[in-house]
Amino acid sequence: MKDGYAHFDSRLERLDARKAALREGHRVDVDENGLMKLIPTGARRRQIGRLMPVRAFMIMTAVLLGFKAFLLYNLGFADYAAKVTELEAGATMDQIGAWLMQIEPVTLWLHKMIVMVVG
Repeated sequence: MKDGYAHFDSRLERLDARKAALREGHRVDVDENGLMKLIPTGARRRQIGRLMPVRAFMIMTAVLLGFKAFLLYNLGFADYAAKVTELEAGATMDQIGAWLMQIEPVTLWLHKMIVMVVG
């Protein structure tokens, strides 16, 4: 008998969550059939499972890769590798930094582009 009510209970939970979201703010939209729909606009509507928006993550990644490429250009391969191995021998945060600062194919490609532009 429990299984027969599981779908009903989940529907009630969804309706309660929607009602709470509508209480925090909503707007009215009219669809092509003339039906008015309430669309939540409050804080519950903006609750996203991500900690950071995708665009911000992509910008931070591009900045880090660009920084690494310019640092590689300024220091040279030998000094850059020496600094990364020095970080690997440090504490936990230093090891995380060493892992982030490793030379990967994207950094090498950006380094080549910088060398082509700067000379």
